[in-house]
Amino acid sequence: MEQQKRLTPHMRHYEEFATGDICWTPYVMFFNRPGFRSPVINTDAGGFRHSVSARGAFSLKGELPDGPVSLMLGASPAFGLGATDDAHTIPSLLSQAPAARPWLNLAAPAFNSTQETLLFLMHRGELPAVRDIVVYSGLNDLVVGGLPAADSGYGQFFFSGEFFRQLGVPALGQGGKQPGWAQGRLAQAARRLGGEARQEDRALADPEQRIDIAARTTGRDLARLVELAAPTGARVLFALQATASWSGKRLTEQERLLIEENYSQRAQMWNLFQQILDPAVHTAYAQRLADVCKQHGVPFLDVNEALGASPERDGWLFVDQTHHTDDGSRVVADLLRAEFALA
Repeated sequence: MEQQKRLTPHMRHYEEFATGDICWTPYVMFFNRPGFRSPVINTDAGGFRHSVSARGAFSLKGELPDGPVSLMLGASPAFGLGATDDAHTIPSLLSQAPAARPWLNLAAPAFNSTQETLLFLMHRGELPAVRDIVVYSGLNDLVVGGLPAADSGYGQFFFSGEFFRQLGVPALGQGGKQPGWAQGRLAQAARRLGGEARQEDRALADPEQRIDIAARTTGRDLARLVELAAPTGARVLFALQATASWSGKRLTEQERLLIEENYSQRAQMWNLFQQILDPAVHTAYAQRLADVCKQHGVPFLDVNEALGASPERDGWLFVDQTHHTDDGSRVVADLLRAEFALA
């Protein structure tokens, strides 16, 4: 990964963060490494990443600010994978606006909408007063919506293959009914996937099926999140996360080199995304999510559409197809603030 080392050397800290055993956690399956320290990423005793404001660094299991907060739920882009430090994640940048209240980062790489909602359920009683809850998400439900058994039982989740192996359940193709696919974290993806990913890749559902599964799952989980948030008086807002392909941006030379390197050297992981990164899939999926959000009274923003209309759209905003540079996070934070009237 020579281009990554040259253009984004800080990404080695995310690889270090992802190294080691999966942090299995009741109910949400897995969570971030707790107590991690580095110049780029820092998590508290519960695994929540620090968010940085003018008033200091805050986290749910660390130091909490006085007064009300807002929350960011989501997967790796909401967590801030790609940022050069904790101060340049989207929750931190929202916290740093003039007169802004602190935002807490409740995101985790590889989470889907069900895990996001369950995490809020488990920690709602520990939170101070909450004003806004922004869910910056959408892609992972579409990814796992293409896996075998995604539309049965409790659906699918990342690291499912590893989880069932831990339980002693045979992998798919070896007499078991559970899928053996496990989409790994950034540093572990190629190693964890192995031959099983290639076998499972052939069984992925078509885009229309994936859109339907993902939209229904997101709608179910948003409905529950709205119910859970209602007693707090908080607004729930949903933003469909941006990708380089969906936004229609003209790639910078840095983005082109990094994306091509990922496709060539981490092909086992990124091949699973190729089908759904088609702009036509984005158009259909965004419309379904907009309808779902309207049904549940949740304000909706397609960040891809907003980014495509931004005068900053052609800057260096992505470190790969789905994760933001510092400038990318800043642009997204500005769009969220303006479109959702965040204070």
